[in-house]
Amino acid sequence: METPDTTQLETIVHRQLRECSPIFLALADPVRQDIIMMLTKHDSLNVAQIVERSPMSRSAISHHLKILKQAKLLHATKVATEIFYSLDIEGPVLQLKDFLATTDRIIEMKSEGAE
Repeated sequence: METPDTTQLETIVHRQLRECSPIFLALADPVRQDIIMMLTKHDSLNVAQIVERSPMSRSAISHHLKILKQAKLLHATKVATEIFYSLDIEGPVLQLKDFLATTDRIIEMKSEGAE
């Protein structure tokens, strides 16, 4: 039997899951994972520098960068005519931690209720 507390938490975790969906989508693709790994080794890279390190075309890399930006995993800075990308993962990491914490609390409460 669900308690009002778990029902309320399940509503919260559902909202959190929806808010985390762009992050999950962005992290699910191996090319985007590679871009993130590149950016962990460099403060920032422009599209040309990312293309040099990847077998993908410039347009494909631009598409992947757009998805990473939409998930708020990257920060873009324009320098003259170039756009440089850097990791900006603090916000998304906090979102994921909050989602996991709420999920853990639901599991704990359901376990306590089963005892």
